[in-house]
Amino acid sequence: MPISRIVDEGLLIALSSVRMAVKNDIIVAGLAEHADYDLARFADSARREMLALSRENQESGERVRAQRKELTSSTWRYDLTQDQLMDLHKLKLRRKMHKLLALALVAVADDEDQVARLVRDAQHAASDELQDAMHTRLMRLSIDALDPEYQLRRAERTEMFVLVDLALLKLKADEAAGQGLSDY
Repeated sequence: MPISRIVDEGLLIALSSVRMAVKNDIIVAGLAEHADYDLARFADSARREMLALSRENQESGERVRAQRKELTSSTWRYDLTQDQLMDLHKLKLRRKMHKLLALALVAVADDEDQVARLVRDAQHAASDELQDAMHTRLMRLSIDALDPEYQLRRAERTEMFVLVDLALLKLKADEAAGQGLSDY
């Protein structure tokens, strides 16, 4: 398999990993932090992830270079077995692959359009995941109007909505109006 194809496939896998990390960041920001969607924040997160993966590949390339150097320095090249000669060739290709993948990740991290597209894809994935989770939960909580306890459960649901959801909305509105944090 050509090294360019290996690098392309490695890049696709790495970008998929970054997209998943950004998707999780979007979900946590929305649910745990109650933060609004911020493209710049998540673009920075995507870039950090890509640059971290690039550094990992650079380090892996250096580790492979050291392994290759150790193999060649331990004996004369003519004394190497056929397997060791194949290992030398494979280590050389692995080093080149890690180096090219690191460069490709940096190139994507530097490309605003590709980063924005990756973040949009992560946002759609986060939205789909939340939608699926909500749908599943609503199906479990499905309400049957013919259920004899319908009115009791309705009152409990309404009370929970008022106590939690409306209180959080009021808190956000107060903060946005500059009234500071409430005692809630």
